[in-house]
Amino acid sequence: MKKLLFTIVISFLIFNLSGQTSHTINSGDFYYAPQILTIDVGDDVSWINDGGFHNVNFDINSITGSSFSNPESFSSTPTNDVEMYTHIFTFPGIYEYDCSVGSHAANGMIGTITVNSIPATVVNLAVSDKSKFKIYNMLGYEVSAINCGPIIYKYEDGTVEKRIIIK
Repeated sequence: MKKLLFTIVISFLIFNLSGQTSHTINSGDFYYAPQILTIDVGDDVSWINDGGFHNVNFDINSITGSSFSNPESFSSTPTNDVEMYTHIFTFPGIYEYDCSVGSHAANGMIGTITVNSIPATVVNLAVSDKSKFKIYNMLGYEVSAINCGPIIYKYEDGTVEKRIIIK
């Protein structure tokens, strides 16, 4: 049970540190705007339909008939709804896509999304000048020492500091 709770807490901390961002791409008569977008792993992209019948196709290139060879392949159902599709990108790499409806891709309805890896979070392990009063684990229990994981230092002056120890 403790390991499960620890895993949940660590996952929550990592998710919150990564700072997911939402991006919007507009689509309409033979365009995606922006046509080129750079995002980070974990970000989501929503395609908004400005008018017409469109989709987002990350699978088979509608012009050449060959695979885009993206890190992952997917395709939305063609629609004339305002909200076309939303996708959370979980793999880094370069993704090419098009609208597979009619000759939309051949008329310029193509796009590229570059997904960057999440940079490693720098954890400051510098020794503080403050005197440590108590050390707590993430469950709120006082501990004398910890080998790794999230901890909270409470100092004599009443301030607290959250740290993640990685060994």
